[in-house]
Amino acid sequence: MRSSKVLKGLFATSLALLLTGCGYGGMGRGGMGGLMGVETDENGQPIVAGMPDAQAMTAKMNFQQELMKNPDLPIWYETREKMALAVGDRVFDKGFDRVFDSMTVALANLGCRVSNMERVSGYITATIPQLSPALRDALRKESMAQYAAAKGYPPTVLTKQGPYDVDFDMSAMMERQGGAGLTLSMVRQGATQTKVKLRFDGIYYPATVSELYKVVWAEVDKQMFLDKALD
Repeated sequence: MRSSKVLKGLFATSLALLLTGCGYGGMGRGGMGGLMGVETDENGQPIVAGMPDAQAMTAKMNFQQELMKNPDLPIWYETREKMALAVGDRVFDKGFDRVFDSMTVALANLGCRVSNMERVSGYITATIPQLSPALRDALRKESMAQYAAAKGYPPTVLTKQGPYDVDFDMSAMMERQGGAGLTLSMVRQGATQTKVKLRFDGIYYPATVSELYKVVWAEVDKQMFLDKALD
């Protein structure tokens, strides 16, 4: 029994000396990482392969919060306002009912889901049409790069750094959660003339808005041409 206690005492003493020498508990810079042969940072914390840099993660989180709080930029707003005046209004030499019917068919052809339609007031709200995947992704990438640069963030906030980093598409997330959509307002300007206002909500990047104007008006013109036989 006495020899067993002596052996336990020697083992405890040896372990304490070993840990002290390795910097654990009178710990040197290597910490437990040094004991285990793991690479550590300047704070003695283990460096895990594939883990993103702490500063990069903080910047990405701040960028995400700012984008969710205010996804618009002053220059974007000004550009969209000018665009609305330039290409957002159209006048058709057709009666109100003919224009209204053509608009509803055009939206259906584009796959837009109509959420509100009032013939008396000439007001229609619907989801936005889908752009081609390649164009959509390119515009989202451009918009995020411009936003990050305007807010003073490094380009790295938009890239995924390793398998443990967060990879998010904030522009797509906002379109889904923010209820991006379009509105069509039609006004009678005579028996055979109707003015149409097309506007987009929840879409902030001007280049994306420009493409949406092109898509919707092109389909409207096509449908108006097809509906000539009904006049």
